[in-house]
Amino acid sequence: MFITHKPAEIFLSAYLGDDSIQYWQYVEQTTHCPWFYVRVGRQQGGEALASMVMLPSISALEQLLNEQGADIWLLDVQLVSPAYLNGGDGWKMERLLEVRETVDDLSEEAVYMYSLEGGHIYTEALGSSTSDLQNPRIIFSATPASRRA
Repeated sequence: MFITHKPAEIFLSAYLGDDSIQYWQYVEQTTHCPWFYVRVGRQQGGEALASMVMLPSISALEQLLNEQGADIWLLDVQLVSPAYLNGGDGWKMERLLEVRETVDDLSEEAVYMYSLEGGHIYTEALGSSTSDLQNPRIIFSATPASRRA
């Protein structure tokens, strides 16, 4: 989840003519969980534009994937991972190739596997091993066929 603070708001809506949008200098994240930096294409009028969206969870990524169509589509997804997940000493942002959800045989809890450019695979689940996983479901794949509906 991202948090916004009133002092960080920039009042551009009146100048740009859209009062439904708020602009922020910064957002805060208080949880040490992976999140997604997504580049989306948007069709506005006769013009295709690109913008970046920060998604705090897999459920938010799934929602955006389900909303793809003629007016919005995913161009690229980066996983932003904390040190406990990436095995490093800090946060990393890496191009995401695939997210799979499986169920751990022992705990019966959801396990997420992130396949990244460069061959890294991160598994998000305490106490699981890949040998305990069953029935993987692909949530996201960077293959061209799955990027635009």
